[in-house]
Amino acid sequence: MQFENRPAYQRSTLVIACAALLVFILIALIALGAFGGRDRAMNYTKLRCMASQDVTPFGDRVLYYDGTTLYCMSAKGNELWSQPLGSGAGFAAGDKHLVAWVGSQLFIFDEDGHPTYNDHLGGEVQFARIGSRYVAAVVGANISPTLVVKDMDGIDVDRETDAYADMLILDVGFFSGGEYMWVTALDAYGTVPNNKMFTLRVGQMNTGEVSLGEPLVYKVLYCGNELNVITTRQLTQYDYRGTQDDSGTKLVYGWQLIDQDLSSGNAQLLFATSRQASGVDGNGISTLRLLYGNTDNQYTLPTSCAGAVLYRNRIYAFSNDSVYRTGFGERRFTALSLPMDERITEYLGMLDNGTVLLASGEDVYAMQLN
Repeated sequence: MQFENRPAYQRSTLVIACAALLVFILIALIALGAFGGRDRAMNYTKLRCMASQDVTPFGDRVLYYDGTTLYCMSAKGNELWSQPLGSGAGFAAGDKHLVAWVGSQLFIFDEDGHPTYNDHLGGEVQFARIGSRYVAAVVGANISPTLVVKDMDGIDVDRETDAYADMLILDVGFFSGGEYMWVTALDAYGTVPNNKMFTLRVGQMNTGEVSLGEPLVYKVLYCGNELNVITTRQLTQYDYRGTQDDSGTKLVYGWQLIDQDLSSGNAQLLFATSRQASGVDGNGISTLRLLYGNTDNQYTLPTSCAGAVLYRNRIYAFSNDSVYRTGFGERRFTALSLPMDERITEYLGMLDNGTVLLASGEDVYAMQLN
């Protein structure tokens, strides 16, 4: 029977039932945030570590070092493993492995804390870095050090004893599936400071050498088949042979990189003013600059923040009691209340799953971003 042919009382009852059903569906959709009017609560966990204990992201896990022992725990605070290193140790995390050092001793661990190498290198380890296939350690005196490259089982793959004569190695990294390396170094005895970058294929030979001039190199990031080299003056891009892509040069004087997202194949770089990022003015971060592709946007935060991060094409910034969020194409920030009843004083890093590590004094919290 057609609706209009029903008795009047049946039509009224049916209309009321349909309206009630629509109201129920609408309320459910609003509660689920379907119209953007409400966000899921940001869950958090207070971790057992302290902010001063070298708290470091390790994939979806957290590392910290209490002065004698290196610990690994989940984002929920459950201890997964620990390894005694002794006092004065350093460590660096990769995707699935990590490297640690103390004195002349080098340790390599897998993500479950199982040691794959533990031995002395014949000289004090300045620092070490780890990729997906190899580990690089800078050994010996600060000037004219030896660069040692090993596989994950500790077998020597390369050892450069003369290549960095009269130089101070600043940093080392792996790229292009871990098959290649970059090394930044400073000529220690030149009449003017001269930073250099070397690219090499692991275990074979140098593929390129670039003179970067006087500005200090503080970050090298590989994304989209290019090395993004960031100095205190500018951003420049090079291929694996050290050939510069002039179209990728951007002036960043007065700005300091605070976060990056390399997952899209186009490096997304977030900067704060150098004074704010370094804490010189003591007022936190209030101005941000986002660079990627041809985009160069600046943002003013509603209040000063302890730090900011990129996640899923959004910018998140953390003030004492709020999270400020905006999309790359938006010009306004949305304020979200922090779930913990604490004043945030420091941003410590982010795990692969979007969990940020925040500090309130010495207390550390893991909080999942929306």
